[in-house]
Amino acid sequence: MAAALAALACQAPKYQPYTSPAGDFECEAPWRWSATVAGGASNFESVTWSGPFDPAFYEGRPLLIARWYAYGRPHVLPDGLWERYASAADYIQQTLSGVYGPRYVLDQPVTEVKLALTGFVAQEFVVSSPMEPRAGARWGVSVHRQDGSTVVWRRHAYVVLPMKRGFYVLIYPATVQGYDLYRSRFDEMVNTFVPLLEGPGGPRISYGGAEPWSGGGYH
Repeated sequence: MAAALAALACQAPKYQPYTSPAGDFECEAPWRWSATVAGGASNFESVTWSGPFDPAFYEGRPLLIARWYAYGRPHVLPDGLWERYASAADYIQQTLSGVYGPRYVLDQPVTEVKLALTGFVAQEFVVSSPMEPRAGARWGVSVHRQDGSTVVWRRHAYVVLPMKRGFYVLIYPATVQGYDLYRSRFDEMVNTFVPLLEGPGGPRISYGGAEPWSGGGYH
């Protein structure tokens, strides 16, 4: 019994508390996944967690992403183009048509969900579509049966949380073959996601004197 308890105590936890550098949200992130932060200004913020190498994912990289967009404020993309969204619904429409269209399938249609710790209502959907991989890509690609070409079969989950100044987007950009492997990590992030500010530099969100985040501890 003592040996079994000692072995259990030595097992690494699955999750760890995370607070964004801007102090605008908290959640639980997968244990030892590295976080990369972009933006952090009032109009845009992006936190990307990268997991260990997994050949089922495109480029071998399982990812989780949390983003903030302010309504109507432009954000410049790495390729020099810009994006701007009038509402959370506008973001969903532009994402489906621009990123995944026209050959996408909604594995889960846009559905209202309630976040566990805050009670905030968000919109969740899961979309699948093919994507042409970069030349030489090996991981997360499949052979298209009709002509022998390679393709990435994406299956991405989204939770979009509208607020007064803008909206948060939580994303799990998986492949069809890798989707089930880390979906539970995405669900944990969603269920423990707590906005503290209305985006970076925004006003503090009031929870009626009781903070919903139980905080601390690893599990």
